[in-house]
Amino acid sequence: MEKRQLGTSEIYITPIIMGTWQAGKSMWVGIEDAETVKAMRSAFEAGITTFDTAEVYGNGHSEQIVSQALSDVRSQVIYASKVFANHLKYDAVIEACDRS
Repeated sequence: MEKRQLGTSEIYITPIIMGTWQAGKSMWVGIEDAETVKAMRSAFEAGITTFDTAEVYGNGHSEQIVSQALSDVRSQVIYASKVFANHLKYDAVIEACDRS
């Protein structure tokens, strides 16, 4: 899959990004971790190398599932994560990243 430059950075992302909100399981029913891992692996094998998550997705559960699915190909994957609006001060952003 063709990758595109993210702004003026040296980061290249796929135009299709896999979101992981459901992987967090919060507010969702019938979500099985093993099936989510399979879906993420299938996405990667299809050429998707950009995965979106956030600290709010299951209080970090989605990030754990992303790790289970993709840790062995970490150097080939871009993780895009978001923080709460009230976590935008420098120290809070650093803490959120550390938790991720």
